[in-house]
Amino acid sequence: MSKTSGKFIIWTIGDGRAGIENQIQGLAESIGNMLPVEIKNFTAPRPSLRSLVTAKKPLPEMLEPWPDMVIGCGQASIPYMIAIRKWSDGKTFTVQLQSPRRKSSLFDFIVAPHHDRLNDDNVLSIIGSTNRISPKKLSESKEKFKDKISDFPGPRLAVIIGGNSKRHRLTKELFKDLMGKLLALSGQNISLLITTSRRTPGFVKRALRRKFKKSKNVWLWINSKKDGDNPYFAFLSVANAVVVTSDSTNMLTDAASAGKPVLMFRLDGNDGKFSDLHEELEKQNYVHPFTGAISTWPVEPLNETKRAAEEVLRRYYSKLKSAQHQDGDNSASDISG
Repeated sequence: MSKTSGKFIIWTIGDGRAGIENQIQGLAESIGNMLPVEIKNFTAPRPSLRSLVTAKKPLPEMLEPWPDMVIGCGQASIPYMIAIRKWSDGKTFTVQLQSPRRKSSLFDFIVAPHHDRLNDDNVLSIIGSTNRISPKKLSESKEKFKDKISDFPGPRLAVIIGGNSKRHRLTKELFKDLMGKLLALSGQNISLLITTSRRTPGFVKRALRRKFKKSKNVWLWINSKKDGDNPYFAFLSVANAVVVTSDSTNMLTDAASAGKPVLMFRLDGNDGKFSDLHEELEKQNYVHPFTGAISTWPVEPLNETKRAAEEVLRRYYSKLKSAQHQDGDNSASDISG
């Protein structure tokens, strides 16, 4: 805890990508629901690990006093995480999200999705990824957009469209199929709340604007200034069900964490290890295939971020108690000597 503010100080280190930043901020905010925190965010460039761990001084923007905890995600964060542990003499508790592809012992704690298949004493495996979804955030976003939401009566179907990744492709043929299903639903007086991601191909965004620009029951938000503030959390808050493309761990987890039935639209490609996530979500009745109809069923919100935050704090205080006990033993030894 900071001696001046009385708050638990957390630094976060990401690489600027929305999916990475949301995981880090989600965990930090969840910890903030349990105790007063002060969060400082850093976006990491890509230094060599050697240049950091051999440095006599930290980077100019990373100044003492060192935080109680630092949370990192993405490969760019890893050199900073390892270096801060060194610079702080191990006093800063380092939490890495996702598999770091390095020895687990380089970090105090790792929170990784089941599909990363990482097993170690300092690893917590969770379903999907940590995220910023919470009842408070969903309620606040619903209130912020309430006037526009009223223009789109239920039933409401949120549609979250990803795109191309290392493993998946949103082809023109697949999008033609998806668009046909969405047009049919729009014709049934179902309100569609559609948003895209940074990976969504340009032809998809252009087609969505062209097809739905005059539709009174379609709210389309594409990441551009002319669409206004991002209603993503509001979409999740008010939707009766959510269509999500299969390429994104974060988007699938967000929808399940909001307590919504998830209808997954499969993209081309090899799911690889992500098939573990899909199977787990299907097994726990969060996900059904999207066949073109809106369907709902009872869903309890997936609450993995809170579980991760609780375990992170438990591990932090366990290490702190152990260090204090060690210091006490050393002091006793000094006195007796």
